[in-house]
Amino acid sequence: MTISCWFLVVSWIMSPFVFNPSGFDWLETVYDFDDFMNWIWYIGVLVKADQSWETWWYEEQNHLRTTGVWGKLLEIILDLRFFFLQYGIVYRLKIADGNKSIGVYLLSWLYMVAAVTIYVVMTYARDKYAAKEHKNY
Repeated sequence: MTISCWFLVVSWIMSPFVFNPSGFDWLETVYDFDDFMNWIWYIGVLVKADQSWETWWYEEQNHLRTTGVWGKLLEIILDLRFFFLQYGIVYRLKIADGNKSIGVYLLSWLYMVAAVTIYVVMTYARDKYAAKEHKNY
């Protein structure tokens, strides 16, 4: 059982390189990463979804503006699968060390909120205290 699991892990790690001939080309990897970062950080009005993640997100959520109450309720029910996934990760993978209290589940949410808060604070600090103009002497 252990050997088959390790074979599965190695095949998942190596498959992008096997099925993508330019996977080992470092320059292509750098270009792809730059394109991804430009897509993440590009903020603009009236841009296409392939140019900005924000536009892509609004296009993905656009159906909720015209959906009725039952459609929104169904969307909420479908999105609850992420809570069940977290439940499975916390309790079924024995990360909680056998502890079945709700506090462990809430602690995992506390870690998530802390990570997002740290990210927001660092982004705010970077924008507020960054050098906006460089002076040449």
